[in-house]
Amino acid sequence: MKQTTVSSIYASPLSRAFETAQIIAREAGFPGEVVPLPGLMERHGGSLQGKTWSDQETNNPEFAKKFLALPEEERWAFAGAETDEEILGRFEEAFSEILSRYPSGEGSIIVVSHGGVMRAFLRDRFGPSVLPDHKRAANASITRLLHDPADGNTALQLVELASTRHLPREETRQARAE
Repeated sequence: MKQTTVSSIYASPLSRAFETAQIIAREAGFPGEVVPLPGLMERHGGSLQGKTWSDQETNNPEFAKKFLALPEEERWAFAGAETDEEILGRFEEAFSEILSRYPSGEGSIIVVSHGGVMRAFLRDRFGPSVLPDHKRAANASITRLLHDPADGNTALQLVELASTRHLPREETRQARAE
């Protein structure tokens, strides 16, 4: 990947994503501040929030069984979590706000978010086959999108999906296993 100048960095204000954005900023020599945007936050998990799946199965096996029997989107509603429609609404708003700050499309913008919200966004924009079934992008993976309104094309183009080439080999194996 060629070296590019970073114009700005936006991140979910949740600690793991925000800290990752700060590391990226430091390593890229970005002199500006990382901008937190709440619209980039991960899906709120409802009754799943703050619990491991093991906890759910142990403490509420009936809930876990019914949850797994439902189609994915119905699972979120059943758990009182944000639906794809809800997370897409706030994510799209945040993403549109970011793009509106760069009307000519110049520069590289880094957006650090979370797997669930990114999966919903990518599937909405590029179709369900982009991350089929229950497939998720690996933690710390990079997805590159091209937005070039200067050439008259305002649609996003998927350049690279969930790349882990930048990670040390052991981390890459662990990320794929998750």
